[in-house]
Amino acid sequence: MSFRIAPVALVIAAAAAVVPGVTWARGGSTHWESIETLAGRTPVSVLVNDNARAYFRVTNKAPLAVPIEGPAVLRVVSRLELPRGSAQAVAYHLIATENGKTLDHQDTESSAADRVHLAGDGSAAIGKSRRWSIDVPPGRHTIAIQLEGVGSALLRLHRGTTGIAAGTALVTLTPVDAPRSVSVTEGEKTIPYFTTLVGKPVRYRVVGPVALQLTTRLDFDTSMRGTQNYALRVREGARPLRDLAFKTTKAVTAIYSNLPDRVPSKYDRATINVPAGTHELLVELLRPAGGAAEVHAAIPQPTTGGEE
Repeated sequence: MSFRIAPVALVIAAAAAVVPGVTWARGGSTHWESIETLAGRTPVSVLVNDNARAYFRVTNKAPLAVPIEGPAVLRVVSRLELPRGSAQAVAYHLIATENGKTLDHQDTESSAADRVHLAGDGSAAIGKSRRWSIDVPPGRHTIAIQLEGVGSALLRLHRGTTGIAAGTALVTLTPVDAPRSVSVTEGEKTIPYFTTLVGKPVRYRVVGPVALQLTTRLDFDTSMRGTQNYALRVREGARPLRDLAFKTTKAVTAIYSNLPDRVPSKYDRATINVPAGTHELLVELLRPAGGAAEVHAAIPQPTTGGEE
């Protein structure tokens, strides 16, 4: 049964901690998440040094539509599909548009790469990667990526958001509503988490602009072994903001101090850039259908005094 939480907005974290386990770029300011699902498009598996990567095919007749929530950076890694045995560099042109307006473009060229090929298909050569970043303004957007100069190319997509630098003092957000609260104990630290179930989200009230850090863990029961998948959705009302998909295993040193029949997974993290104003955000488990996940939300500690 869901319980209501007294409307205390913020609880100061016991200690400011380094934020481990997150991939940072651009001088430690951007967190990158791969985009591996697009409505109506099937990803292509490309083996890069025997490591599978999800790409999407774009042709000169069919642009690739990419829905994305800003503010963010859309990073595009492109690889040409070339005739087998191709040795020459080939020029091509990528254009990013929205509603017919050009946002950015890239003129580049590439030749065949070594140790890169389509999974299960070695009949075509795959080009060396070329990287391109597109700034996405606040709000929901659908960016169309058009290809010119060649017949087809493969695109790997990442969404970049402003992250929270290591060492930043954090403030824990207490939700206004959640199905349950649990305590995760690891070493000498005990951290409050709140449970989300399918159809039963955790509800937060957040004042932006701010970077909201979500730390999540999947509940493991006695029947669960090895790597498990789980997915969460962050939404405002009925409007989805972000879908988060994770793979995880049991934590080695963490326990639930008040949930003895469950074991926490290793933690996963994501950063949500919340725009100006007051927002009611819901974090909801999408899958597994009968499972449960725990959420800890935090923002950088506000500073007072001494500012210009």
